[in-house]
This record gives sequence, structure tokens and C-alpha cells, in this order.
Amino acid sequence: MKRVLYFIFIFSVLLMSWDGQKQDAAIAAANNQQAVIPNEAIRLRIIANSDSPEDQLLKQKIRDQVVAKIEPWVNSLANIGQAREVIRGHLPELQQVVDQTIAKNGYDYPAKVELGIVPFPTKMYGQIVYPAGNYEALRITVGNGQGQNWWCVLFPPLCFIDMSNGDAVKADTKATVDSTKSSSVSAKANEDVKVKFFIVELFSKLFAFIRSLF
Repeated sequence: MKRVLYFIFIFSVLLMSWDGQKQDAAIAAANNQQAVIPNEAIRLRIIANSDSPEDQLLKQKIRDQVVAKIEPWVNSLANIGQAREVIRGHLPELQQVVDQTIAKNGYDYPAKVELGIVPFPTKMYGQIVYPAGNYEALRITVGNGQGQNWWCVLFPPLCFIDMSNGDAVKADTKATVDSTKSSSVSAKANEDVKVKFFIVELFSKLFAFIRSLF
């Protein structure tokens, strides 16, 4: 009787462990999907005057003000057409936000706020490579626009993903072709392998325990 109870207990523990492993895999897959940019998206790109610490800090302050202003506008929008219309309609207001932020921090740089097709460099964020190319974006150029840029996705609203820390990679690297899609698939495949391996290990331990009872 004791052996049967032990068997039931061990089986329950292994089953719960398996369920936990599946949940971890699902969470990891979801986190990876968060970094995938859909085809229909509007980005935000802010280019600093220079790479000096002061100009980079100013860029961050402009970013904070602009993102805080735009996010309430786009959070409830259903499609990219609506997002484009809303952003274009608020360009004068966004220009004012940028100009005021620059002046408030003691600078007199000119700034240009525009919505259009904008060139982006290749970037790497985590294990995902974002290929260089021309994408629709709200571009804010501060002063000479010679500094490092910061960018995120305004619509769908993904500006919680900070792309400024991504490492630039060579644009002619083969890995950049369909890299976003392949990275996502690769990550999902890795998680599937982990789950399958855990299942095999689970039943191996279970059968070994059953044999030890007899």
C-alpha cells in the first residue's frame, strides 16, 4: 500500500513539474514575440545633435516627453491608417513639445519633426536582428542630427522596448535577411525542444520508479 501511495505522490510531483515547464516555455515564447515588429507599424526615431553626454541626455528627455504625449493617442487605435492620421494631425503639437523641451534644458537647437518613410540602420536587440531599411516613422532630428539615435515602435504601441541599446551590425550580413522571423522561429523551436526533452525525462524517471516497486 505504501508503495502505491509513493507512486501516486511521485507521479503527481512529476506531473506538476511538467506543467510548470510548459508554462515557462509559453512565457518565454510570449516575451520573444514582444520584440517582433509587425509589417504595418509606425516607428519613432529621435536623432541627437551629437554623441556628447549632454546631447544624448537631451535626446532622452525629448523621448520621454514625446512618448508620454503620443501613447494615449495610439493605444486605442484599431489600424495603422488611424494611427497615421492621428500622428499627422498632431505634428504641430509634437513640434512644440520638442522645441519646449530643448529650450527648457538651456539649448537653442533647431528641431525637425516629420512623418514619412525614414532610413533605419541595422540594429540588434537581444537575439533579434532588425534589418536596415526604409520604414514609416515619426522622425525627430535635433540640431545637426549627428548623434546616436533612439527608436521604438509607436504603433502598435511597443515603446516599452528600448532599441537604443541594440548593437549595430553589418548591413550586408546574410543573417539580416528575414532575421526577425527566423529568430522568432528559432527561439520557439528551442523552447519546444526543452519541453520535449523534459517529457522524455519525466517518463524515464516514472518507469524507473515503477520497476523499482517490483
